[in-house]
Amino acid sequence: MGVLALGLAGFGVVAPAAQAEAYSGTSGKGCTAYNYTNGGYAACIGYIQKMLNGINQTYGKSYGGYGLAVDNQFGPKTKTQVQRFQKFAHLTADGIVGPKTWNQLCFYAGQVNFNYSSSGSTKNAAWSAAYNAGCKVEKATSTGIGYVTISRY
Repeated sequence: MGVLALGLAGFGVVAPAAQAEAYSGTSGKGCTAYNYTNGGYAACIGYIQKMLNGINQTYGKSYGGYGLAVDNQFGPKTKTQVQRFQKFAHLTADGIVGPKTWNQLCFYAGQVNFNYSSSGSTKNAAWSAAYNAGCKVEKATSTGIGYVTISRY
């Protein structure tokens, strides 16, 4: 059953999201295949919260972000953070995590610099959440020079 089943069982799942282009940072599978909105409860929402927390650690001062409790619930604080992130990413600030918002969440949280052990636990958790949610993420090569793009799916 896993994450996808939990995401489908949660409230707040609006509808399947259209698959994004290959360059977008999403695979269009797993959590990234669905839209999430206020009132939902699912493991995928926990991934969104972890991604927002990691992004906030680096860019939060640019958009007034703050850390979220990771409770898998899409409540008012999560909605506010999604809207703030959407404004920062030049998206419509509707509070719905759909294809365009997934694209930007994956882009920011899936960066290779979030995956280094020296990046800290919040960024590492954001990168892992991006991977588990179905994002295409960057991972350092075995030589440590450059990176490759990988996906769970």
